[in-house]
Amino acid sequence: MGQNTTSLIGGLFVGLGLAVAGFFISQTMLNQRTGANTAHVKGLSERIVPADTATWSLSSSVTDRDYGNIAATFTRAEANVEKIRAVFTQAGFSPEEIHFAPLQKSDHTNRNNNGDITDRWYSIGADIFISTAQPAKIEPARQPIFALTKDGIDVQEFGVQYNFTKLNDIKPDMLREATENARIAANEFAQNAGVKVGGIQNATQGGFQIREANSGNANDRKLNKLVRVVTTITFYLDN
Repeated sequence: MGQNTTSLIGGLFVGLGLAVAGFFISQTMLNQRTGANTAHVKGLSERIVPADTATWSLSSSVTDRDYGNIAATFTRAEANVEKIRAVFTQAGFSPEEIHFAPLQKSDHTNRNNNGDITDRWYSIGADIFISTAQPAKIEPARQPIFALTKDGIDVQEFGVQYNFTKLNDIKPDMLREATENARIAANEFAQNAGVKVGGIQNATQGGFQIREANSGNANDRKLNKLVRVVTTITFYLDN
């Protein structure tokens, strides 16, 4: 072999050596990165907020056993509806917030153990709904509505549904707070370990939960709501 051939072979070995060295350098960097110390922490954010919409469900009816009085009973039911409407109006509800279903007649019977009818009557009434974006108006209206019983007007309540619909308005601040709280937890861990918190390796956001404040129940019967979110974040720890 000539000198050129020897130089070529030598160059190949040098190049191969550099390539192998580069591989090991890359592997070392990768392994260091893969085996980096991390802190896996959770961050919590909570808000107590008032409901911004509510639906109040009620009904009112008039009963009678004399089927010859149906027309008069219907007139009484209509008069009761107007009295109830007037109380709602005085309580500050607008016409758009007050909803009365059409009056309907229902027949009722009682039967004995043999299945024989022992009593028969009918009722004429309507379902009532208050739909409002001012839920705080409902509680003060309860007393005058149920006081109508003294005037012989029967009003039955099926409950109030309070809802918070403005979650998107508070989401950014809550997520920011949850992330900050997660970093605080990571800093406490790092301080005890004698290291520093670096960047974020990965992060996941839990779903937003809306529950009744001070009870933890997930129903919608209370005016105040507790909004809660938890983020889970893995931070790199630097020496």
